[in-house]
Amino acid sequence: MTAQLQTSAGPTTELESPAPGRGFRLTARVFWDLAIYMVGLGLVVGLVFPPFATALGVPSVHAERMWFRAACLIAGFLVGALSYAICRWVVGGRLAVLSAHLRRVAETVAQAGRTGDWSASRSARIQVDSDDQLGSTAQAFNSLLDALEAGQHFRSLIRNASDVITIVDAAGRITYQTPSVGWVLGYPPGALVGTDLHALIHPDDVDAFTDQIAESSIGMPAPAPIGCRMRHRNGSWRWTETVVNNLLHDPAVGGVVLSTRDVSDRRDLEERLRTQAFYDPLTQLPNRTLFLERLRAAEEALDLHGTPMSLLYLDMDNLKAVNDNVGHEGGDRLLQVVSARILDCLRPADVLARLEGDEFAVLLTGPASEREAPRTAERILAALTQPVLIDDSFIQPAASLGVSTSTACESSGIGMLRAADVALSIAKSSGKGRYEAFQPRHHAAQLDRERLQADLEHALDEEQLVLHYQPLVNLGSGRIDGYEALLRWQHPERGLVPPGDFIPLAEASGLIVPLGRWVLREATRQAATWQQSAEPVGIHVSVNVSVRQFLHPDLLHDVADALHRSALPAHLLTLEITESLFASDTSAVTQKLERLKDVGVRLALDDFGTGYSSLSYLRRFPFDILKIDKSFIEDIDVNRQNQAVASAIVTLGQTLGLGLVAEGIETPGELRSLENLGVHLGQGFHLGRPGPAALVCPQPGMRPTDRRNPGSVGAPMRGHVDDAPPRPMTARPPVPGRPRHAADG
Repeated sequence: MTAQLQTSAGPTTELESPAPGRGFRLTARVFWDLAIYMVGLGLVVGLVFPPFATALGVPSVHAERMWFRAACLIAGFLVGALSYAICRWVVGGRLAVLSAHLRRVAETVAQAGRTGDWSASRSARIQVDSDDQLGSTAQAFNSLLDALEAGQHFRSLIRNASDVITIVDAAGRITYQTPSVGWVLGYPPGALVGTDLHALIHPDDVDAFTDQIAESSIGMPAPAPIGCRMRHRNGSWRWTETVVNNLLHDPAVGGVVLSTRDVSDRRDLEERLRTQAFYDPLTQLPNRTLFLERLRAAEEALDLHGTPMSLLYLDMDNLKAVNDNVGHEGGDRLLQVVSARILDCLRPADVLARLEGDEFAVLLTGPASEREAPRTAERILAALTQPVLIDDSFIQPAASLGVSTSTACESSGIGMLRAADVALSIAKSSGKGRYEAFQPRHHAAQLDRERLQADLEHALDEEQLVLHYQPLVNLGSGRIDGYEALLRWQHPERGLVPPGDFIPLAEASGLIVPLGRWVLREATRQAATWQQSAEPVGIHVSVNVSVRQFLHPDLLHDVADALHRSALPAHLLTLEITESLFASDTSAVTQKLERLKDVGVRLALDDFGTGYSSLSYLRRFPFDILKIDKSFIEDIDVNRQNQAVASAIVTLGQTLGLGLVAEGIETPGELRSLENLGVHLGQGFHLGRPGPAALVCPQPGMRPTDRRNPGSVGAPMRGHVDDAPPRPMTARPPVPGRPRHAADG
């Protein structure tokens, strides 16, 4: 049944009843129609009742009388009227309840539409208590209210969503946009309707944005948000992410729905995090992580297209000294200046990175990279020759470089970075301030050093290390005053390994600390043995202490422990310190030297004049002995300059009350000249070569000239640095800072 109900709350509404086939219409004249139908039906019953009564047995004489017919009509009328009254009372009451509910619901919907508050709509629902047409009407109205409420709720969410909901047609014009475009892009609501969406997109992003929208499937959202920059009303560009849903074929929408959110803050955070992860905060250069990514990309280009490349590995030579002189802030400013100068020497496509500390790397790619690498290294070295003004002090930067090329690395099967590091090590060991290009032979030498270092780690446990002793001779009496202990390595396969081959490895790896501890114990043990057999007693022993061993916190304990184990009087142990130690923290060095003096040992300054010579620390530090480097002793009998320098050192030592020891005496003329200068002690091949204790010092206290077969005791051993001729024609002073274990006087 279809019912059309009109109330004061709204227009006439046609509702479908459960039985539309009856054709009954409930209108506003329902009760008038009921009266007509019911009274008419009663009159019809009154008219047909007399014949019906005759059929029931009423005599026709009575049934056909006028009064009987009138009585039937009156009875039919009364029954119809009574039925109408009862129906109006029942149905009218229900309609009144329904009408009241409808008016109340209409008022609630109207108020919620104005305010957006739909909380009261739930209590306004009409209670359905029957399954007739009126109950169906109430149920249909409740369903209508549910749909209306849901639509209003959805529209409210859309209007107040933080994301911008945009609908564009097939031509890309904006047909709808939510008010949130105001706080996302700054435009008033509706201001962009009718404009082309592409006008909002950054020119660099518009092609990718258009392509991704075109690829979106009809009726399905895009697989991933589209990232692009959109123009803000103030002219700036905001990073956004847009989710696309193609609803062009949905008649309710008829367009492409774009849900856009502002992600500028997130992109800024991501960029800051990326900068922190991939760039050095001090120099703003790429760091090791980013450099390795660029290197891998260059290696892939080499594999795929054969594009050659080169790599420069740079290390500052004196940054620690700079930090000690002008502080770490001054060192940081120096690194900034150095990085800027290196950048000025590079091509735009070259990549410069700060790997760590004072280490930099440069990656060159392209057909000319291998030819350009040496030129770039030369430009960098030339750029670093200019001093840098830091805190009113001019600092001279210096660096060493290792250069590797893809061609050289391919032939040797070594990585670019490692090859450049190997070349850098060679450049540093060859005098610093220069560059070295990697060659395949360098790799073989590096592998040999690595194998040697691996063997060195087990040398002490396997008792392969021995001490040789070189006599210290009193130049006046010719008697042996003591011995200098020199470390040797008797390798089971290589034979006697030169100290110059393994001492630097021990220094670099930190093995020099346990090796130095063993030297102290063994040397003091041997010296204590001499005191028991020598006449007269008092033969002392000298032990070299490297910079790394000196700076180790266990040095004082190691010295005291060695003296305690051997029972050697402390004054018979001399610790030889190189001048390179004073490139470290002088206050800490002073404290440790004074504590060593409290133990009772003697201190000697080794290789004086070749390193960081300074009269101030000779006066400040508690040295007992000054050892004159052999570079000043060579040809002292004929070389006036060496004679002048040696004479000045002797005078200085005598003035300061220091004992003097001349190193590297190799000829009688040098010996006579030193005696004339007043040098007390000397050592060198002319006085005695180093060797095992059993051969070099069988009778401590004897004169070297009294020994049997002079020159045969402690004779040179094959493969040892002592195999060099007594007076090499190209002798050079040792490199400052070289461990004294490797030298033999």
